[in-house]
Amino acid sequence: EMEEKVCEQCPSMTYSQRIVGCLTCIVVGFLISMGSTMRLVQLIKGNPEPFAVMYTLGNVIGLSSSCFLYGPWAQIKSMFNRLAATGAYLFFMALTMFLAFYPNEIPLRLMWLVFSIFLQFLALMWYSLTYIPFANQIIVGMLKRLCC
Repeated sequence: EMEEKVCEQCPSMTYSQRIVGCLTCIVVGFLISMGSTMRLVQLIKGNPEPFAVMYTLGNVIGLSSSCFLYGPWAQIKSMFNRLAATGAYLFFMALTMFLAFYPNEIPLRLMWLVFSIFLQFLALMWYSLTYIPFANQIIVGMLKRLCC
């Protein structure tokens, strides 16, 4: 029922249109995320909002690129099949925005924000790896060899 409602709102697209939409979101998301580095000076000076917003917005736009290939409903279903990776990624995006915009003083706010952005990046990598068959097992095996 929900899928039908979504499909009614999203007219069918040709394969070429889906590829163009996907690539456009990937490129725009990447450019916005990389453009956030122009805001690093503001971040260091204690104004984290511009960096955090641009970095997280770029991630969200990049993430939405797969909606063009699979459709929004299929993407949501796929995300819930990767619940741990999806949850971590969404949590660290939300935490980054919270730390950037919380109006009251947070001790060591800048340190926590940079840490949250780093964990957001790691969560994105983990989420992305879940789409590559056996990638998680390979990474875990490599980490075990390095650590043990």
